[in-house]
Amino acid sequence: MIQSETKTLPADDLVVYDLWEMSRPRPWAHSRLYSLEPIGLGTPYTESLTGYVSRLAEAHSVPTRRLVVHELLPLLRKAHLSKVVNSSLSSFWLKDARALNGISQLATDWVRALEAATQRNELRFLTLLPWAGALTSLNLLRPTRAWCPECYEEWRQAGQVVYEPLLWGLVVITICPRHRRYLRFECPHADCRAPTQPGLAPWSRPGYCSRCGSWLGAMPAAESDAPEHEPILEDEWIWQTWINNMVGEMIACAPKLSVAPRQQHLVDILNAWAAHTSLAKGIALARHLQLSGSAVSGWRRKGRLPRLATLLRLCHLLQTSPLRLLTEGTAAVDFSRVNLSQLPAPRGGSKRPRRPFGKENLRQDLEAVLANDELPPPSMCKIARQVGYAHATLHHHFPDLCRAISARYMAYRKQQGEQKRQQLCEEVRQAVAQIHARGIYPSGARVASLLSVPGSILHPDAQAVWHQLLRELGWES
Repeated sequence: MIQSETKTLPADDLVVYDLWEMSRPRPWAHSRLYSLEPIGLGTPYTESLTGYVSRLAEAHSVPTRRLVVHELLPLLRKAHLSKVVNSSLSSFWLKDARALNGISQLATDWVRALEAATQRNELRFLTLLPWAGALTSLNLLRPTRAWCPECYEEWRQAGQVVYEPLLWGLVVITICPRHRRYLRFECPHADCRAPTQPGLAPWSRPGYCSRCGSWLGAMPAAESDAPEHEPILEDEWIWQTWINNMVGEMIACAPKLSVAPRQQHLVDILNAWAAHTSLAKGIALARHLQLSGSAVSGWRRKGRLPRLATLLRLCHLLQTSPLRLLTEGTAAVDFSRVNLSQLPAPRGGSKRPRRPFGKENLRQDLEAVLANDELPPPSMCKIARQVGYAHATLHHHFPDLCRAISARYMAYRKQQGEQKRQQLCEEVRQAVAQIHARGIYPSGARVASLLSVPGSILHPDAQAVWHQLLRELGWES
């Protein structure tokens, strides 16, 4: 047996090491959802909050509805909206979702919930919340979705992320200055033609129709007759370019504001303006802003907040920008340079030049519409918009033709409605049979989850078929 020799190191060769830190390291904080970086932050083309929610859902490979219902609504403590069949949730998509980009309390709550879920602290700049103390929410956000098809196509061709800028969601923005074309509001595909789409929908996806799922980018030349391809007048182009620059500056500078925008700056400017003008010029100021004198006095004396469109007209009048006006106050305006007598007439006046009423030509147009067998047949409201006259005016001059066109349209709507009801009833039958085959009670929620439109289970015909099948299968007495 071999014994090992033990050697002892000399005292001079001993090394003293630091004590080990035995306490547990602090774990890193993880976000519940992907910490998705917003696009264009600090630029005029900052991403909108509704578009960010859609991109976040796409990053998780789930529909927007599932992300909202299962992840965000619990954080908002609105679990009652999480039911499969819920009229309140439908109302949210149609009416409340657009407010996410604005300055309301709903936008504040959603920003807080998303920041908690993603561990990002700059999402408030995807909304107009930095300007909440200086603007009113009236006529601020567009009720429906708008987009520039050429921007979408350009981003996709370049391999960039397709997203929805906050600018497109504002009422005052109607033109894309990059491509000099009107923003689009209608799906261009013939089998869809969805006229209105909510800013955030259950199946929202940036660059795609939320109803048919088709690509909304640039279309072939066949769609060149669409209204958004109409030539833009030079005055409108100059005005919209200026608005895009001013609002884009507000959005781009929001993350870097050192002074909070205040409505008091507007009051100070109006008071200073009143000191430089007489009553007659004060009335002229209100006229150029397309307001009444009481509205201007409401800003000064009652602390009312201006609309964005009115604020832009005032800034154009005072030769300054909204950013400077709301952050610098009177220092942003040189009243000696403003002369109301030299200003042009207000834009968009209420008086329009009268045009001749071509009765015989209109009669021929209505007769041609009635003789045409196109599907779907146009309604009288659509025809009135096309010819540029009110429906009541056309009905006054051509009552028989208008009634015939309306009757054909209503008959088509009735036929389509009957087909949809039959299709819905067949979907309910198949859903009930599928659930019953598994030996499970076909409840309303289970049946609704298998329908193409879950909320349609509330339709009276669907309810009648559902209860009838429950009785036939022995689930109801």
